[in-house]
Amino acid sequence: MKKTKQKIVLFFYFVGLIALSRVIPHPPNFTPVLAMAVFMPYLTRNIYSAMLVPLSAMFVSDLYLGFHSSMFWVYISILLGTTLSHYTMSMKKTYVHLGSNALLSSIIFFMITNFAVWMSGTMYPPTLDGLILCYTMAIPFFGNTLAGTIFYTSLLGLVSYSATNISRRYTDDEETITSSLNIIAFPHRATSRSF
Repeated sequence: MKKTKQKIVLFFYFVGLIALSRVIPHPPNFTPVLAMAVFMPYLTRNIYSAMLVPLSAMFVSDLYLGFHSSMFWVYISILLGTTLSHYTMSMKKTYVHLGSNALLSSIIFFMITNFAVWMSGTMYPPTLDGLILCYTMAIPFFGNTLAGTIFYTSLLGLVSYSATNISRRYTDDEETITSSLNIIAFPHRATSRSF
């Protein structure tokens, strides 16, 4: 029961933090949404839970920011980032895979969302030149997406690594203390162990 409560609290914490990051002033596309989509499979093995956090954060912040015509494609590209990360992470969990997933997810997001903008026909002509112009005009946004995704993925990785090491250190200390107390309290049970 306690673990379930912790998971629920963490879910709302992550969703709230990511949603807030989209609402407060920031450079365009420099948010932790894709980073969290890439990193969630490293926190949970359940792909649906991994998808739920970034999508919920997007939806909550879109309630405030407003909905738009290419939302479906934005959400799909976030789902693809999580799916990519989930399957590559299941092969091997390394920082190289995490960085590669951050880069590939940014590229996927750029390609899909800007193709959707071009397909809408409202900003660019429905020609090959229009498509090229659409992608060209979106390059500064891609730079922000890539920088934000790499920055926040690195930050999430650093926080996760630190928290894991701190947890292990205290767990080891607790085991050492418990063993020492057992030897002091019950010397007749003690075996020849060295610390």
